[in-house]
Amino acid sequence: MFDKLEVNQGMLVENIVAQMLKAAGHNLFFFSNSSRTSAEDRMEIDFMIAKQAITNRHNISPIEVKSGSRYALTSLTKCLTKYSKDLSTPYVLHDKDVKVEDGIVFIPLYMTPLL
Repeated sequence: MFDKLEVNQGMLVENIVAQMLKAAGHNLFFFSNSSRTSAEDRMEIDFMIAKQAITNRHNISPIEVKSGSRYALTSLTKCLTKYSKDLSTPYVLHDKDVKVEDGIVFIPLYMTPLL
C-alpha cells in the first residue's frame, strides 16, 4: 500500500513516539510559536516532557522526532538559543546510533521508553 497511498511517515513516527512516551508515564506537551513578524521566534517542538528528577535547571526536556536519515534541527536550535537556561536535556529521536553533539542527546527511536 505504501506505493499506492501518499503517507506522511514523519507523522506516523511521531504518533508511535507519543504512544511510547505516554506508556512510560509522561504527560506530553507541544510547543509552537508561529510568529509572523520574526523568523527567529518561529519554531515548533514535537514534544516537551517533564523529567522526574529536579536539577539546578528546570526539568523540562524538548524532544524532536526525526524519521528520515537527513534532517535539520532548526526549531530545536532556536528553542535552545532562546530558552536554554530554562530547559533540561534536549533530545533528538532518530534512526541512528546514540551520540551527544552540541549538548543535544541523539538516541535511536527504540530507546524512547527509557526517557
